[in-house]
Amino acid sequence: MKRIVLTYSLLIGSLFAALPLGAQQTLQSGAAVRSADVNRQRDSVIVRMQIGLSDMEVGSNRSVVLIPLLEADGKRLELPAVEVMGRRRQLYYERNGRQTYAVTPWHVVRRDRERTQTVDYRTALLYEDWMDHALLGITEDLCGCGEVQPGSQVAVHRADVAFRPRLAYIAPEVEVEKRRALSGEAYLDFVVNRTDINPAYRRNPDELARIHASIDTVLHDRDFHITRIALRGYASPEGTYRSNTRLAEGRTEALKSYIGRRYGFVDTLFITGFVPENWEGLRRYVAGSTLSGRDSILALIDSDREPDAKERVIRSRYPEDYATLLAECYPGLRRTDYRIDYTVRSFSVDEAKKVIRTRPQNLSLDEMFAVAQTYEPGSDDFKQVFDVAVRMYPDSEVANLNAANALLEQGRAEEALVYLDRVKSACPEAENARGVACILLKDYDKALRHMAVAREAGLPAAEHNMEFLE
Repeated sequence: MKRIVLTYSLLIGSLFAALPLGAQQTLQSGAAVRSADVNRQRDSVIVRMQIGLSDMEVGSNRSVVLIPLLEADGKRLELPAVEVMGRRRQLYYERNGRQTYAVTPWHVVRRDRERTQTVDYRTALLYEDWMDHALLGITEDLCGCGEVQPGSQVAVHRADVAFRPRLAYIAPEVEVEKRRALSGEAYLDFVVNRTDINPAYRRNPDELARIHASIDTVLHDRDFHITRIALRGYASPEGTYRSNTRLAEGRTEALKSYIGRRYGFVDTLFITGFVPENWEGLRRYVAGSTLSGRDSILALIDSDREPDAKERVIRSRYPEDYATLLAECYPGLRRTDYRIDYTVRSFSVDEAKKVIRTRPQNLSLDEMFAVAQTYEPGSDDFKQVFDVAVRMYPDSEVANLNAANALLEQGRAEEALVYLDRVKSACPEAENARGVACILLKDYDKALRHMAVAREAGLPAAEHNMEFLE
């Protein structure tokens, strides 16, 4: 099978649209911030940056406190600070119990004008949802007195730490010829021991109308082409096996001739078969009944006796039950199963986009997959295509995997796992999807196991997702 990896990135508007990501930012104090970055690993957010101190002017008795912070959606989190001290301030700091202006100092450094100074800042914090696209800024306390001067906050980086899984969809194999079938059962009434069809006899108008409706549904659709009509007739065990053989075969042939004449079908379009006595149907009825001799009758049905002997013993030993069978069971055993085999033409992508909303059963899996490629991954339309696909092809592992992936695009892990449970074959794409589901559910150890299997199989998507776990 052809494998295709689809990824998508959610576009997020910026509160600081003009912020040049990755560019050096110079603060009011002269500190220069570069290489600012915010990454996420599992439930940790790692903030990194380089802070150049060489252009800072710090009075000998002063401190400048640089306080990194994350801010988004009205929430604000101050990170451990860097305090840059003048010479005398640093001596005081060392001699008086290392007291700082910074509430939570990450690093304390003395400003040395004689050399180039850089602080490689790195801190980790617990991830929260609001941090996905938070703004990383730095607030300065220029007076060294614990009071931040207005206007001293500078934006240095916009975070993008939302987990964006890379998912591997499988392109279904092309269904060269789309074969479909429409099936039904007809309970025609015949005059006793006769095989000819009287369209007006008893229930026949309704039963024949049901057959007509099935054939007309296929015949009058320009997208369909009938390839075969299969008929299989059943008779009840009443009477001799020889007589029932004649009736089952003759009545099946009669229905074939009736349909052929009505629609002008050639004989070669039909395939027929018959079951002289419908003992299987009789057994189902007896097993579910409350007949007084039920167990004994079932034993007779399952015995190796000849059919005529079975029927004779049931009739003689259990006359009341037999009368019930004649009245309530045997009429339903006399039936003809019919199946109309047909092919469906292929559809262009534009046609398929319309058909999937009205008659999705006429599309192949690969046609539905082609429709999905016209929508944005993660969108409702994208997901709906795979919802329809798995509904039309519930036993297809490809359909179940792709439907799971579409749900994972929307973060719906528990629903996705229901579909993934139906994928039984060894499949790196499914292992990758299970790993993504576990990440979304924050079961990282289990996610690592699934993702390792997918990566070992050489799946690029798993390699990408592993970066979040390792």
